[in-house]
Amino acid sequence: MTSSSTTNSGLHAASSATPSQRSSKSGRLTTFQWLFHDIKSLPGRTVTLILSVCIAVALGCSGYLLWADLTSSPIAGCGGGGGWIDCDSVSSSRWSIWFGIPVSLFAIGIYLVMAAALVAGSTQRCSRSVRKVGWTVVTVTALAAGLSAIWFVGIQFLVLKHICVYCMTAHVCGLVAAGTMLAKSPLRGKAMAATASLSLAGLAILVGGQFLTTPPETYRIERFEVPAKTESDGFEFAPPSSISPELTAPGEESSGDDLFEAPITTHRQTRTPLSEFVAKYIPNQPILLDPTMVVSAIVADEGAKPAEASPRIAAIQGGTIKLNLAQWPHLGRDDAKYVVVEVFDYYCPSCRETYAAVAGAREKLGDDLAVMLLPVPLNAACNSSIRITNPMYRESCEVTSLAIAVWRVDPAAFEEFHNWMLQSKTPPTYAAAKAKVASLVDAEKINAELSSGTPGKYIAKHVEIYNRVGKGTIPKLMFPQTSVVGKFTSADSLVELIRREGA
Repeated sequence: MTSSSTTNSGLHAASSATPSQRSSKSGRLTTFQWLFHDIKSLPGRTVTLILSVCIAVALGCSGYLLWADLTSSPIAGCGGGGGWIDCDSVSSSRWSIWFGIPVSLFAIGIYLVMAAALVAGSTQRCSRSVRKVGWTVVTVTALAAGLSAIWFVGIQFLVLKHICVYCMTAHVCGLVAAGTMLAKSPLRGKAMAATASLSLAGLAILVGGQFLTTPPETYRIERFEVPAKTESDGFEFAPPSSISPELTAPGEESSGDDLFEAPITTHRQTRTPLSEFVAKYIPNQPILLDPTMVVSAIVADEGAKPAEASPRIAAIQGGTIKLNLAQWPHLGRDDAKYVVVEVFDYYCPSCRETYAAVAGAREKLGDDLAVMLLPVPLNAACNSSIRITNPMYRESCEVTSLAIAVWRVDPAAFEEFHNWMLQSKTPPTYAAAKAKVASLVDAEKINAELSSGTPGKYIAKHVEIYNRVGKGTIPKLMFPQTSVVGKFTSADSLVELIRREGA
């Protein structure tokens, strides 16, 4: 009896321990595998097709952006120069990297994992357990892509205020994939919450890394190794003629040279009563005509006219483009030792920061430095290279015309106006700029200059130069053999660069 009782007791203990052990084992399995067990019916072909298209498009865009970054190639068909659509500004920002690694590489990794998991989850030959794992991974990566898309779209719209078409296309794919899996994922509530937590953790690592990453250089240096062979070589780019085409004599043709015609600025004509004209230049002669008659004449200055000094020519793009300093808006002496040619926009944030460096360089170099200023409006209304105008540049055409008009009417006032436009943190509106000009220059003269259409012709020439030097990102600080493209904030470094590269 005792033996039997003991045996029965042992069997009872063993039988009672087995469920406990199974429960413990089941608990351990639940800890690691409940994510895969808590699954509804697996998605069908429609979901698979939507995800496949999103993955293919996102991989194509991300792959192209990675290739452009690794090869330092310009991004095709994506605006540039600070317009609303400007891939260069987005791809060169601090938000395009994570500890020096292009974020496009991480995007490729996420979508490749999503693609592999989608194949496993949608292939009928795979076991159901493998398909469950596949769809779980698809859910995690899709949510990660969607959260990352929200982050980067916000950065482009709210921080950079520029859009990269390829980036946005990939982000749309991420949002569509995330939305599809939120609606059709086989995971239930708790499992979905767990996958969302994993995706949020990944986003936190991405964002934290971007804030901790040292921002990349805001400019690049382009070199042109083929200088002009002789002083006469190179394309001499002259400003527009201020004489309207209809004033050309019938049958008269252009010279056919490659030289852009310099502006033919007619001297201001003074209407002088004939009696005064005769009395001054033909003394002791009787006046036989009606003394009320007037004559239009250009009166030459008395005394010998000094010989004209040789023009100060600024060469850029390896000497392939030459600009006569005196014929273009500029600050500094016409015979300065160094000349920097700057392409900018009065409303460009990077240009405003570069202005401080340029002003500091002028202060250090004094009369040795002249800065040729070629304002290029980043506005599609007067710049054909801009496809969609960023709202911050909506008044660029008007303000640029006003600045050129001031330079043509009063160069001294132009310097004050130029400094005033760029010194403040917030760029002045056109109305404020017009009021400032009225305090510097006679309003009638400015209005007459604006009405003449000449400032618009200058803008067209500035845009043509901008296109010839590669358009894209501004500001551009250009020397004979070197161009600095992008924001440049160190006055000391700029002085060193001017002394080394300037001529």
